[in-house]
Amino acid sequence: MPKPVPSALVISFLVLAIFIGIAIAHDPSETAHTHQLPPPWPYHMIMVFTGFLSVAGGAFTARYLKQRKGWVGLHKKLVLIGAVFILAGLSIAVYMVSVYMETYFVRETHAYLGISVFAFVITTPILGMAQFRLRDKRIRTIHRWSGRITIILMLFTIYVGVQMVLTIARSGM
Repeated sequence: MPKPVPSALVISFLVLAIFIGIAIAHDPSETAHTHQLPPPWPYHMIMVFTGFLSVAGGAFTARYLKQRKGWVGLHKKLVLIGAVFILAGLSIAVYMVSVYMETYFVRETHAYLGISVFAFVITTPILGMAQFRLRDKRIRTIHRWSGRITIILMLFTIYVGVQMVLTIARSGM
């Protein structure tokens, strides 16, 4: 019987490939240099929000399901799948900004927060794995706080992104 973590990651990568393929299939000449939302933005939003839900589920598991057998495995699966979706959303954002806005970075609060989320989404699982390998309670504490900060940053980033989309949508009408 195959291990569930690799199977879940393979499925996540397949879904990711489909979404990125759809996002890239749009013709950038249709909306370049306008004040409209680029066509791939819904895919960015779906990926990031799905990743957030998965990471939040992982945090819920670690906080409230510790008395159940196998909670660590479930926590690990949910968080790693969430990280895959978040990184997919980031990839779509980079593509979207580079093609439709002809730059690699937009000086917006949402972009700065997104970079912070990226750093925490990479760092937190590394800390989680390190706490079991090194058996150091300080790393465990840092991992927990890093996870909490990641979720708060993700919520704030999603909120700022929604506000940015609403502003663009209003100005484009």
